Amino acid sequence: ITTIGFSKTEWRWATDTNEFTMDKKAHFLGSAGAYFFFRHKNYTEEESMLYSFYLGLGKEIVDALVPWEKYGKWGGDGFSKYDLTYDLTGIVLAYTLDKLWKPKENSKWERGFSNGRFSLSYRLHSK
Repeated sequence: ITTIGFSKTEWRWATDTNEFTMDKKAHFLGSAGAYFFFRHKNYTEEESMLYSFYLGLGKEIVDALVPWEKYGKWGGDGFSKYDLTYDLTGIVLAYTLDKLWKPKENSKWERGFSNGRFSLSYRLHSK
């Protein structure tokens, strides 16, 4: 199904490593951010994890089928199992933080935002 429209394109595997490069950091943080995006748009935890994973998997499929040599920045250098590993790691970290970073029953959350350069703060006050 994924190869519809790419009948003359070969599947490519990336020849990268698991080194924490800028690309791996982008996968890690992008997947964690996607989880929080979905989660705080009232999707369930499971849906948020799945949709975030699907985004990463979709990106890897594009990288495998659309060569950067022909399509430039829209293409990729092949399917990377390491990129997918960092996607999953980011999702697991986001899920863990989401479970742990909750207000206590008798507490009041204060949220802050400043745009003097960008600032974000959460404070937990006990009653």
